[in-house]
Amino acid sequence: MSNKLDFITYLKSTLTAASVKLLAANPTNTATAGRLDQIVRTAGDNVSDGYWPRIAPLYEPFAPKLQLAVMHLNADIIAGLKSVPDFDAYFAMLASEVQT
Repeated sequence: MSNKLDFITYLKSTLTAASVKLLAANPTNTATAGRLDQIVRTAGDNVSDGYWPRIAPLYEPFAPKLQLAVMHLNADIIAGLKSVPDFDAYFAMLASEVQT
């Protein structure tokens, strides 16, 4: 369970960092930053229990494939290519990305 909580914390921190970067940009991108903040606000410690088994094998050790999947998913959300309403949907999309 600790690994799952650590990974959720990692995901929230990457999304928060991306939001801060968008707000500091010139011009600011408040709409996209708001969408990222919404994903983070909806995160909980017990989110997406069904998806963790798909991600867990790539977490120990933290595999480059998983890091790339997080980076690409975040980039797609920021670019407006993918949309997720909350953290559960974000986690589900990430789980499907690592399966391909």
